Amino acid sequence: MRFVTILCILLTGTGAAFSQSISGNMNSEAHSEALRYGNVDIYKGDKLVASVLTDKLGNFAVALDTGTYVCVMNYAGFSPITKEIKVTGDEVANFKMKEDPSAPKRAAKSEDGDMRDEFRTLSEVAISAERKPVSSAKIVRREEVSALPTKHVSGVASTTGGVGTVMAIPPGSKSGELGTAGYAATASSKQLTAGEINDFSKWLMWQDLSKGELANYQKMWQIAPSGRYTVMLQSESGIPVVDAIVQLFLNRDVVFTTRTDNTGKAECWLTIKNETPVVNGKLSIQINYNGKTSTINKVTAFENGLNHQKLTISCQEVENVDVAFVVDATGSMGDEINFLQAEMSDIIFQSKQISNKLNFRFANVYYRDEGDSYVTKSMNFNRILSESDAFINEQAAGGGGDFPEAMDVGLDSAINNLSWSESARARILFLILDAPPHQGSAVNERLQRLILQAAEKGIRIVPIGASGIDKSTEYLMRALALGTNGTYTFLTDHSGIGNSHIKPSTDTYEVETLNAILVRIMKSYTYMPDCQQNIPDLALNIPDSIVSTIPAKDSSDTNVTIDPKALNITWSYYPNPTNGMITILPNTNIKELYVSDLSGKVLQVIPKLRKDERIQVDLSGYATGIYLIRYLDENNHWLSGKVVLQRTS
Repeated sequence: MRFVTILCILLTGTGAAFSQSISGNMNSEAHSEALRYGNVDIYKGDKLVASVLTDKLGNFAVALDTGTYVCVMNYAGFSPITKEIKVTGDEVANFKMKEDPSAPKRAAKSEDGDMRDEFRTLSEVAISAERKPVSSAKIVRREEVSALPTKHVSGVASTTGGVGTVMAIPPGSKSGELGTAGYAATASSKQLTAGEINDFSKWLMWQDLSKGELANYQKMWQIAPSGRYTVMLQSESGIPVVDAIVQLFLNRDVVFTTRTDNTGKAECWLTIKNETPVVNGKLSIQINYNGKTSTINKVTAFENGLNHQKLTISCQEVENVDVAFVVDATGSMGDEINFLQAEMSDIIFQSKQISNKLNFRFANVYYRDEGDSYVTKSMNFNRILSESDAFINEQAAGGGGDFPEAMDVGLDSAINNLSWSESARARILFLILDAPPHQGSAVNERLQRLILQAAEKGIRIVPIGASGIDKSTEYLMRALALGTNGTYTFLTDHSGIGNSHIKPSTDTYEVETLNAILVRIMKSYTYMPDCQQNIPDLALNIPDSIVSTIPAKDSSDTNVTIDPKALNITWSYYPNPTNGMITILPNTNIKELYVSDLSGKVLQVIPKLRKDERIQVDLSGYATGIYLIRYLDENNHWLSGKVVLQRTS
């Protein structure tokens, strides 16, 4: 067992200064091995005041005021430990967890990836996860893809893969010999490469695509979110109003119901079916929050602006975050499922660092197809991350046979059978798949209903397209994301892992690790200012004032070199943070400047900025938070900078 005394405080987000802390280590008493991603909950009386996870070495640290606290340690397969600790300085408390003989047995994977008849305790599953060997296979890592922070790749509408079938083969293995067990042996986090397309950030392009090259798939699935109306709610002091119920009315009929996200915004649709939206009467938007109702009678379509509303309410900090993973577990996922499993807990751990007050819960739904050993297999929401980790690690790819799978059944199970929080800052559903559902009118109607149900519950769907995705599936996933205020992500060939991946229909996208993309999405979906207007440091490496870049050559070749003729562009804006107005000074002509939220959703477009000419942009109508100013340079590369909008409390 390795123990490292934590001297630095890992927690950020409140801005408050503490001179005391509790730090320590969680490990297995029987095996003397670190227990990673264990839950550490700190109570003062009956109130949960902090909740953190142990790191990969089992270490944790919590900043606290002076006082007496109760520390509760939980790990799957082990008996909980409760200990009272008096905090007068930097206290150290180590915890040796004893295995719980009454813990449920988990089925273990056999070498071919299926479940064998013998069983292990949760603690044995957890310990074996720690002992997974690190891959020695040659893969192309992000820093090898490009020397730049991101690599820009042209999007090509294609039904075939980009660079062919490439596998990560361990030394000594022959091509074709690597089964699920081989992938399990090499799988670790931060290996898969991916891209993201947020169609809210490229709204006009999405409309063109859905009417052009993707039109046949729109007709196939009979799903096309259209008639967009965006609502932004904030308190009188500018704090975003989270989890308010927002309903779009046409005359007296409710046509769409959703909830505001962590930025106080809600996306309403006049229709999610493949039909032309028709306003046949009066539109209005009704807002319900804490039992009080208000109405927006003059409704503005998104093309003409946002629908702003300020509510006279007291500030309330909503801390619940629900995260569900819905995973295609059919045989075709065998090339990537173990790598995806390796990502999940690490992504949660990194995302939780923005605040020790966030109360995360985790759930899982794995699905196959009718006629397989199971159609769906679920774990309901649980606060103990290691419980979710143990469930995930016992799953394997198998079954299937034809291309379509029971994706709609798995999605239905997650949306309607899991116990989503009644009140939450965020509800996020990661849908990981490599094939569409079966086609037909009944499936299409079910998918339409599921979009409406997810939106009504405030569940944001984030699809992750694996190898095997075709254009029809890509369209459907992007439509699901739009209808539920989510975003679309997809694996790429740059890692050398798995079979080939198609390129999405778009102009350009940036290649990153899947880990980095999902952490950024998680943070952008869960951050928000506290009641004192403090905004957490999200550690996303987005520039604060000056943006400078030397773009790489536009290529899908992983052996990228710097273009010697590339531009070096700098520009500035100030003040930052701002309480409303910012002044922008570009050193080049800018055709259009975009103001977006942290997820990339466009909120405002400023046309025709001239070189060396100052322009003022008013952000005062937006809620307190982090915003991006972005523009597309002449080489079709996005340049972005971060603006913090913060009022005095």
